Amino acid sequence: MTDVSIVHCIDTEGPLAEAPLSLEDGLEDNVFPRPLPPGGFDGDIKGLIDWHRKGTLGSWERITAMLRRATSPEQRRRFPDSFGTPWRFNWFCMDHLDFIENPRRRAMGIHAVYDFYSDLVLRQKLGDAVHWHFHPMSTYRQANQCATSYTNSPALYEILCRRVIDRKFFPRANRAGFQDERPDSHWFLEQWIPFDLSNMASDDICSKTNPDFEDGRFSDWRWAPKDWRTYRPAHNCHQLEGQCQRKIARCLPVLTRVANLSAHDVEAAFARAAQGLPTLLSFSSHDWRDLCVEMDYVAHLIEKAQARHPGVKFRYCEAVEAFNAVHPAPVGPALRLGCRLLKDEKGRPLRINIETLSGKIFGSQPFLAIRTRSRRYIHDNLNYWNSLDSFNYVFDEQSVLPEDVSAIGVVANDALGNQCLHTIEIDDQTPGCGAIDF
Repeated sequence: MTDVSIVHCIDTEGPLAEAPLSLEDGLEDNVFPRPLPPGGFDGDIKGLIDWHRKGTLGSWERITAMLRRATSPEQRRRFPDSFGTPWRFNWFCMDHLDFIENPRRRAMGIHAVYDFYSDLVLRQKLGDAVHWHFHPMSTYRQANQCATSYTNSPALYEILCRRVIDRKFFPRANRAGFQDERPDSHWFLEQWIPFDLSNMASDDICSKTNPDFEDGRFSDWRWAPKDWRTYRPAHNCHQLEGQCQRKIARCLPVLTRVANLSAHDVEAAFARAAQGLPTLLSFSSHDWRDLCVEMDYVAHLIEKAQARHPGVKFRYCEAVEAFNAVHPAPVGPALRLGCRLLKDEKGRPLRINIETLSGKIFGSQPFLAIRTRSRRYIHDNLNYWNSLDSFNYVFDEQSVLPEDVSAIGVVANDALGNQCLHTIEIDDQTPGCGAIDF
């Protein structure tokens, strides 16, 4: 018998405007909570989902009002885990960047969502964490449309470079936008991000009753495990188990029309743990819905499952912590990178040498971020250097001109999610040739 590690993932996207709701809907003027439909959580699940879907929050004021209740110590303590720990949140934050149409009034601009929630986590100090969420750019750059291609999303690298240089942040855990992964995103994630909570495998995932999901149009996880195991994906298909390095967990949405987390799903997780099998139970929400309702619903399902498996304990987890509990990598030396900047007599960067001093990086190379003097943020790949554990990058007319560089960031994770991040501001350096360790 093992514990169930529970991870509440929030696809954190900021406000999402809908058509105005009437006062009868109970959402005007930040009025919470709304009364549940007849039967509550044990009633008509379709009616409950339809009721919940009406409640989108279209402004930061309304989200703030909801969060004031949902993240309060009082609300968290209503549902302690088996060890007395209050509820924990994992905020998977995205940026809306470079869209030209925004009919649902999403929060545009770099760091707009990230800063709001990282500040919340820092202020509350309640064990929550900020992670990574990305929606690829739609063909016509409409913020209300979904897309699947990382290849067609140049903002992806700009956002990550800005996170590294501006906020000293790089992701360790991922939630795919619209739960959708394709070969390009699969291979992107495999280079840098060791943990992935995007598997939405469910019996109704390709149902004909939902045309946008039919035949794998979006969120196609039909061949992925459904039994709450975590797995390493195959090189050619992220849904199959294989020998890639990152680890993928199943994560079902709460109170949604497709793949809704059900009493059967939660009971299956507890039954798996009762057999002594490592079990990560994760579920997803959006910050533009009432999280209090979703917490109540999931807590109700957990209570029912635990009644059937009274010996099984459950534990609220931060995402990286959960993966390391149920699917640990071998523990080795702490990850340490040495970064040395070589510069010319005018203080301009000529070359970066990066050496793995201890531990082992996840993926094939560290992530390199560069900011130019015109405030462009650029990612580029590295060369191998003296060994397969050391790298370098040369600044010249074939990459980035030395006189155009204003900041550099280098970051890598290891397989346990430990991270080593280095940045340097070139403007702060005094002229003169030589080397600077940073």
